[in-house]
Amino acid sequence: MASTGHRPAIRLRPVPRYEPPFDDELTPQVWASARQLPLDWTARQLPPASAPSGDQPAPAPAPPVLAGASSDAKLAVRRFVHLCVEVLNGYRPAAHLRRLALPAEAADVVAEGLAGARRVAELRNASRAAGRRTRRPVPVAVLRLRLCEPRPGAVEAAVALVTGERTWAMALRMELHQQSWAATTLRLI
Repeated sequence: MASTGHRPAIRLRPVPRYEPPFDDELTPQVWASARQLPLDWTARQLPPASAPSGDQPAPAPAPPVLAGASSDAKLAVRRFVHLCVEVLNGYRPAAHLRRLALPAEAADVVAEGLAGARRVAELRNASRAAGRRTRRPVPVAVLRLRLCEPRPGAVEAAVALVTGERTWAMALRMELHQQSWAATTLRLI
């Protein structure tokens, strides 16, 4: 018979009866100075030669061109790359990539992560067999990360990785689905 020692009781405390104000309820702060130039926000008129006629539909507006990737896309890619590096170093199982991948492509993403982790393990085993014994294996690290957002809601990245004297390349694509970024493609070269 196991002893049933005294356990401390769990106490539930009530939640305070107030909520903080939402961002839209706060008064905006205006940052203007006497030296600030006014901007002209009036709509420009089209010249008569390029104005659409009554029987032709108006041309669709071009999608906004982004100079770089959006901050949300950058954050999502950095998070995914960090997770991939942890998988390659053996700190995480490759199955953890599944939660950051689109369900239809999750199996391919996990398989590519697993294949990369096996290649890194083979490299480490080969260096041990060659007599290069170190206390701790050299971890995989990110050398460079390049991003582009070809269209809003899709980001592509090229990552240069290094482990020991070996340089790797990783390419990935993430897309925005239901307000969260999900990986659709992962390739390790």
